[in-house]
Amino acid sequence: MKTALACWTVVLAVVAPDLEGAALADGQFEDLGVPVTKPMLMATAVGPDATGQKDLLYFDFAQSGATLFLVAVDPDTGEARQYKSPLGPGAWALVRGPDEKMYLGTWESGYILKFDPKEAAKGIQVIGKPSATETYIWQFAVGTDGKLYGCTYGNAKLISYDPTTGRMEDLGRMDDTQMYSRSVACGRNGKIYTGIGYGRANVVVYDPVTRARKSILPEKYRVETVASLHQGADGNVYVQCGAQSFRVDDETLVPIEAARVVAPKGLELRDGRVVTVGNITAMQGTFVVADPKRGTQTTNTFRYRGDGAMLFTVGVGPENKIYGSTALPLELFRYDPVKKETADLGNPTTVDGELYSLLIWRGKLFVCAYPGAYLSVYDPKKPFHFGTGPGDNPRGYGNLGDGHLRPRAMILGPEDKLYIGSLPPYGQLGGAMAVFDPIAERVVENYRHLVTNQSIVSLACDAKSGLVCGGSSIAGGGGSTPSEKEAHFFVFAPRQKRKVFEAALAPGAGSYPAMCVADGKVFVAADRSLFVFDPPSLKVTQRIALPGRPLEISLGQHQNGLLYGLTASGVFAVDVKRGQVTLTAQSPVPVSCGFALTDEAVYFGSGARLWRYKLAAAGGDAGRNASSGESR
Repeated sequence: MKTALACWTVVLAVVAPDLEGAALADGQFEDLGVPVTKPMLMATAVGPDATGQKDLLYFDFAQSGATLFLVAVDPDTGEARQYKSPLGPGAWALVRGPDEKMYLGTWESGYILKFDPKEAAKGIQVIGKPSATETYIWQFAVGTDGKLYGCTYGNAKLISYDPTTGRMEDLGRMDDTQMYSRSVACGRNGKIYTGIGYGRANVVVYDPVTRARKSILPEKYRVETVASLHQGADGNVYVQCGAQSFRVDDETLVPIEAARVVAPKGLELRDGRVVTVGNITAMQGTFVVADPKRGTQTTNTFRYRGDGAMLFTVGVGPENKIYGSTALPLELFRYDPVKKETADLGNPTTVDGELYSLLIWRGKLFVCAYPGAYLSVYDPKKPFHFGTGPGDNPRGYGNLGDGHLRPRAMILGPEDKLYIGSLPPYGQLGGAMAVFDPIAERVVENYRHLVTNQSIVSLACDAKSGLVCGGSSIAGGGGSTPSEKEAHFFVFAPRQKRKVFEAALAPGAGSYPAMCVADGKVFVAADRSLFVFDPPSLKVTQRIALPGRPLEISLGQHQNGLLYGLTASGVFAVDVKRGQVTLTAQSPVPVSCGFALTDEAVYFGSGARLWRYKLAAAGGDAGRNASSGESR
């Protein structure tokens, strides 16, 4: 085993004049910069300025490659001041507290943050983590007792914070089995209500006086995945569960028609003017201030600066350019290795999550996104203008269908059809594999529970036999609990439209995150091993130890015959003929996602930055890439 030299190159700008034309030495890592600086607007609230005499607009921005920030904007002039948080990539929860301070609840860390307009120089301050077990605070509600109440993810808890005393409390689980306490509201009676899911819907009322909780959703509605609720502008609490709407009457849900649900109070200034948030770009935001008394409205803009969105997927696209997606917000970016230029193309879908998979087909790029496994196609030779019509580019085809939420794997299979494997919706087990015909422009087959109660997370096609091979994961949708003990490898025969083989190649492994076909064999990654599967005999012929656990969709064969893959710590190469690892290159930064393999390099993401590892010089066409699924 050869060890790569530890030297590396940092490029401070994606297009740096002093580096243009410079050659990167083999075996070096290079930082290609931040492809996307646009953050994601999570919430907007009205709050006071430093004097308490004027209202400001507070825009809560998440940036998954850095920490969140708050922008305080004068609604009359658009003048903005930006405050960066010391922790937390984002905050779903934003509320004006009874003490006239702004409070945020973070995701991935579960902290309460505070911004005091009277002490703006202190910026965003960390109050603390109210529950050791919870990682998300989804929403806040202000109680009649002056406390803040938050709903959480992890164990579907309620938490509270008293701005007067500074005391935080973990109020415990609101449901004994569910993970998401997703929405929260305070009723006129001072009781706190929370909507729960996603495996089995629930509505729970919590009494701050007695500290008792009670489920009030009738059993027949608990078949839904989640219940959501809000406080209407009239002060009542309203619940939505499936197709049924309710109004809360103390500890009873009263069924009502959807038309009778009163929406939450909007963004309203103290003088009665109403604010509507408009377009948010990479450097600028817009909002409209309407005065119902005078019948006028004004559009204002504000500016801010983003640090970077987290890269989620990287792959090879048409003309050997590198494409990828950021997460929250979903932006498609492109890097040109020849021109050394990066472009943020925009969102190629109707959703805002992240792209899970990319694939080249006849010079076009197919992308599939969470949520809903939303499929789109982009032609780089035409202007970028997203829509769902035949003349749009990218063109959105829509969701794949039953069993699809997170489309982790996408390949080109027999008869030029796309095979897409997914994790299922929230609260469910058993993903699906869809077959999409790009000529007919529709899903022609869909297989739910191809592996019972498991998701489809990796795919590969053996061109000689026409067999489609796949790997599962025991994980299901968010809020579900795995029912199976180990993941499976399977072989699917498209002509017969059925599985012809299924087995646990790696006993106890929970997932098969990556696989590819090389020299007539299927190479399947699981844990720290690479299994060599022979399609004709349907047998494993060899097991190769790897230097680490491969990342998802991060394995492919280069034109030089070697397999290249990624672990969280770097790049590895496998000689398929000798059956051994021949290279382990330690990355100077953590590897968070991949995977693009070209003639010259391996590209991957590290947080918000795009990196590449220069391979030894080799001629010929670009390497085959399992994650990009190049057409044959």
